[in-house]
Amino acid sequence: MATRDGITALLLAGGYSSRMQRFKPLLPLGASTVLGRAVDTFRTAGVRDVTVVVGHRGEELRPVIEGMGARCVVNAGFAAGMYSSLVAGIRSLGTRATACFVLPADMPAVRSRTVALLAKAHGRTSASVLYPTFRGRRGHPPLLSSSVFPAIASGTGEGGLRHLLAQWEPHAREVSVVDEGILIDVDTPEDYAFAAYALHDRAIPTVEECEAILERARVPDAVVRHGRCVSRVARRLAAALGEAGFRLDLRLVIAGGLLHDVARLRPDHARAGARRLERLGFPRLASVVASHMDLAFEAHAAVDEAAIVYLADKLVCGDRTVSLAERFQRARADAQGIVDATRAVETRWNEAQAVAREVERVLGCELTEVARPEPPPALESRDP
Repeated sequence: MATRDGITALLLAGGYSSRMQRFKPLLPLGASTVLGRAVDTFRTAGVRDVTVVVGHRGEELRPVIEGMGARCVVNAGFAAGMYSSLVAGIRSLGTRATACFVLPADMPAVRSRTVALLAKAHGRTSASVLYPTFRGRRGHPPLLSSSVFPAIASGTGEGGLRHLLAQWEPHAREVSVVDEGILIDVDTPEDYAFAAYALHDRAIPTVEECEAILERARVPDAVVRHGRCVSRVARRLAAALGEAGFRLDLRLVIAGGLLHDVARLRPDHARAGARRLERLGFPRLASVVASHMDLAFEAHAAVDEAAIVYLADKLVCGDRTVSLAERFQRARADAQGIVDATRAVETRWNEAQAVAREVERVLGCELTEVARPEPPPALESRDP
């Protein structure tokens, strides 16, 4: 991404980590640390000027921060709270910054794309404050214009940054993002466990982010319910294969099931959906969605996440789990008399059968033992 000239970032890492009972900045997260992930978020988005404000165990953090190529500022009064670290950071900027992101260092799951979108919006608006929002909720990091800096530097900190920024509300703007990470901090051991599992790989959207993508795309409720059912079936299949020693990325399977029909109302909807997800920064997921209609699965090939989503989709009719035979009986009836459609149905039947046989071979059981078909809904009785 392009370098964001004039825009800087302040990471606030001066606290005691008392609720975590472990030093949060250096906790491992994926191949990095909590602090390392936060710094990388800005660097990847093109924000090169990153400052980390330290306090508690600051001398321990200094070489780590400098090793990342970031500046380290020591807040001697860190015991007074986070606002004092913000003031120390703002005062250290001098006149070189036209705007500044502010992020507590225990929020490592913010997407680089979110930072880039805020920086882009800053270049197009005169807003004093830009807030990222996820499903209507404001989160971090806000992007503050330099016009706000003097008030922060001279403020008492009473009520925190949120209270101070309230006076700029008429000049604030919001930027909607597909990023649950703007709301999630690593404040407790439970938060850390969630981040380590669900958020360490930001190349795949969380379930909440998938739901947000569906909302933004205005996907009809019936299609959303279908996707949720496909996701549940795909998850059961992937989990069963995992227990059999076959490793699959469960998060990718879940997201693929939820979003495979994200462009359902558009022509060539599989590829249209893939293009939408590519634009949102999810290329692996886009590949799964692109192949959910036409897989080209070879007999005895290794089953991957795309194959699981493909098969799960063929085991769901509406929002109900069915057998392959029932699903394709309906598809054949719909295609009857249309040569190209009939040929496509038979191709997909053969592909689904090939995937099903390979799954059954690995599991050593019938597919119906994992994805049990549901009985059709009872007909509603009518009073005479």
